[in-house]
Amino acid sequence: MAAGLVLSALAHILLVVVYSFSTGPADRPAVPALPLPPASSSGIEVVRILEIDGPLPVEPTDPTEIETPEDPDVAPELPSFEDLRLRFPERYRSAAERLRAGPVSPRLWRALDPAPIEPTPEEALELRLLAAIEAMNDSALAAAERERAALDWTHTDEDGGKWGVTPGRLHLGDITIPLPFGFGPPPDYNGQRAEAAFRFSDIDRAAGSLAARQSWKERAEVMKQRREERRRAELAARAEAEAEAEAEGKPPPVIKPDTTRSR
Repeated sequence: MAAGLVLSALAHILLVVVYSFSTGPADRPAVPALPLPPASSSGIEVVRILEIDGPLPVEPTDPTEIETPEDPDVAPELPSFEDLRLRFPERYRSAAERLRAGPVSPRLWRALDPAPIEPTPEEALELRLLAAIEAMNDSALAAAERERAALDWTHTDEDGGKWGVTPGRLHLGDITIPLPFGFGPPPDYNGQRAEAAFRFSDIDRAAGSLAARQSWKERAEVMKQRREERRRAELAARAEAEAEAEAEGKPPPVIKPDTTRSR
């Protein structure tokens, strides 16, 4: 602090000295030498009048008053646009009416037919397919980004240097060293996947066996229905044959059941 005060005092002194040398007598305005007024005596006020070169000031004259003209007593006749406005409403409109949306001539504007604008069923299906693909791509990209971020164990400093480890690389600031190993799934990951695959396969087997049992049950019911229909047909044929034999006075025929299909 003492050194700062000393330097500040020396700088101020140097500025004062330089300013006194830079402004000489020639730069200063010439002031006429005037004799000093004598010492005033008590009770007397001395007023010294100096003579100044140049024209004497002129007293201003009285300004001339300007008469304000009166407004003429004339009633202007304005043209009437009512007839023209009624005949041509689109031409003679006010500013508000021009800014407001008005009717449009149907010769220049006509509503579009929605049939040509609407997409065809094929185009609608293509748009839906494109939207589904885009959503799937976004989901896949987000999943890939999450997987990459999970394997990126680095930190970036203020200078832009990267420090940490990524799959197969070791980052030391601006230096990157390849590593002979990479990252793998956690120890339990493969076991969990195998257990999930076993559960899914067990569910598939149970669903297949249930479908087979249902198919067998349906087949048994269909076969039973067919046997009942065949039996009813045989009974009807037997009753008809007995009725014909009784009408003719013959003994009833012996009808053997068809056992070939039962095998």
